[in-house]
Amino acid sequence: MINRRELGRLVGASVAGFAMGCGDDVVPARPLAGAAVLEPSSSALLVSVWRANGGDVRVEVRTDGVRVRDVGISLGDGGTGAIDIEGLAPSRAYEIVVTGEHGARIGTYHARTAPADDDPRPVRIAISADVDCDPSWDSELVDRMLAEEPELYISLGDFPYTDNGPDVAMTVPAYRDRHAQLRIAPHGRRLLEGVGIRAIYDDHEYRNDWDARFAAVETSRYAAAMQVWDEFFPVRGARGEVRYRNWRWGRHLECFLLDTRRFRSANADDDTPLKTMLGPGQEAWLADALARSTATFKLVLTSVPLDFGEGNDHWAAFRTARTRLYEAARATRGVVYVSADQHWFAAHRHPGGQREFQVGPLARGVGTPGPAVAGVLARQAQPNVAMLDVTADAVTLRAIGADGTVLHEESLTLDDLR
Repeated sequence: MINRRELGRLVGASVAGFAMGCGDDVVPARPLAGAAVLEPSSSALLVSVWRANGGDVRVEVRTDGVRVRDVGISLGDGGTGAIDIEGLAPSRAYEIVVTGEHGARIGTYHARTAPADDDPRPVRIAISADVDCDPSWDSELVDRMLAEEPELYISLGDFPYTDNGPDVAMTVPAYRDRHAQLRIAPHGRRLLEGVGIRAIYDDHEYRNDWDARFAAVETSRYAAAMQVWDEFFPVRGARGEVRYRNWRWGRHLECFLLDTRRFRSANADDDTPLKTMLGPGQEAWLADALARSTATFKLVLTSVPLDFGEGNDHWAAFRTARTRLYEAARATRGVVYVSADQHWFAAHRHPGGQREFQVGPLARGVGTPGPAVAGVLARQAQPNVAMLDVTADAVTLRAIGADGTVLHEESLTLDDLR
């Protein structure tokens, strides 16, 4: 068995210590390489590839057994690269085969393009968070999620963990190692091979409970973490540090993925109108995008919960900013919030009637919630993933546990979400 130090020597200086933080013994089942299919739209899939020794790779895209694209990528110095495969058909299942030199297969990946904006058919997406590459966190949950055949998986952060011991990531090579570990971990590989993904970071991709204050003080470490995040999770049309975004998934669903880290004030600041979770630019963008949306239901995705969490690293410590969030959402109908970070499932009804579902972890330890209070409708402290089914009439959420048990199921109509 190859231990982590031997593995580091095998992959060379650029990925030395490759398996640090993911258990004492890691044996990759395949070559030290991996990929992900990101940012599915109705006409494009963005393929991100990592390979320990870099070089050139090929990406072949097929649908119904017919090859529709065959393109090459030259990986950069860090072993990463990406290509946007455009001109695809909407609402179509694609198979993406990634190979290295001499045809050595890196992996076969599966993803769907989004439905057209006016497509009224029912849709299904999966949402969770918190994925550690340590094999001890593996379970049947990833496989149970994929068996439900979601059209998209949305990750709400901590994907991967980079700040756990014994060697905390501080530099570009170290952050690359942690991302790469997840791409060859068995459960990470199964997830990435099985479904297209849209993702945002939370805190552990850089450091625990971070806010803009840390980014300003730890400039080198922060820059390294974000550089590597962008290498492994590029966003189509990204503008600098603007990684929040929205997208349609058919006629009845629009998703709004927030960045609750980069622009937030310090958690401990006094709660005044100047204290912000999203920053002025993101707040204005969200209010405008919600008001303009013609989708029946609007899914607001926040990596930290609106309330009922432990500590002050969430919206409860930003009450004035949270009020502004609610006011923006009240300008429209059909808003549902999904959050993560606390490592247990929960269903919440807030005083103004807002509905929130808290999800995760997918592959990490569970948290210990305090006593339930008014507004907490359900809690389950076990790994979970949310399956969201959206039709013209309702949003139905099922929280699924690692053993396949349905932990909570609830349908919400437009009348429930006024």
